[in-house]
Amino acid sequence: MRTIAVIQARMGSTRLPGKIVEPIRDRPLVLWTVDAVSAVDGLDDLVVATTDRAEDDAFAALLRGRGLRVHRGSAHDVLRRVVDAVAPLAPDVVLRQTGDNPFPDPDVMTAQLRRLEAGRFDYVGIAGLPLGIAGEAVRAAALNAADREARNVADREHVLTFVYARPERFAIGALDEPPPWRHPRYTVDTAADLAFARALAERLPTTGRPARLADLEAIVAASPELRTLNRAIEQRRPDEAELVARTGNEET
Repeated sequence: MRTIAVIQARMGSTRLPGKIVEPIRDRPLVLWTVDAVSAVDGLDDLVVATTDRAEDDAFAALLRGRGLRVHRGSAHDVLRRVVDAVAPLAPDVVLRQTGDNPFPDPDVMTAQLRRLEAGRFDYVGIAGLPLGIAGEAVRAAALNAADREARNVADREHVLTFVYARPERFAIGALDEPPPWRHPRYTVDTAADLAFARALAERLPTTGRPARLADLEAIVAASPELRTLNRAIEQRRPDEAELVARTGNEET
């Protein structure tokens, strides 16, 4: 079974423009994401899907300069961008991640892929986990069906809502026993999230090993004041995508 990871990222975030290249300790945020996803067991290849807008030219050059595979596509139709990014790599399974998550757990994402395969599921998502820790594992057949059939703006922007909103059609799974956690978000949507991520990174060992959820949780337990940095941030809901389409922004 051929498994391809795709990381979607762009410079034009609405709440924190350019967040994907903001420095976290020794490198841009998105490269933390790349390192973590690259550590997932069983991946055959990885591609970063960014937009074809001029504002992403330098970002694409940065990635290619690091030897990464890059696809450029629509800024608004993210579903099509993801499908086109992975298509040349002929996947059976796709692991989707976003470039504003500096600390996705490779072990959790590996477990998602194993759960998808062993349970014969079409989709295994982030249910039961804090934001920014897991990915979305989906069979390529389900992803391609979404691309062919999805007409709703939210489904085109949020990529996999078409799949997980249809449990009568697609087999939707979850991890049997998600690891315990105390902090709700390890993603970066705002300046407060970025401050939190930088504080975490400064406390991580410099071994080059991608962080696991247990590592992050141990830091939060030892430094409970960190929780106040971004605990109150509200995550944007998929049903806000129609407004996004009208304003020309997405992937916030």
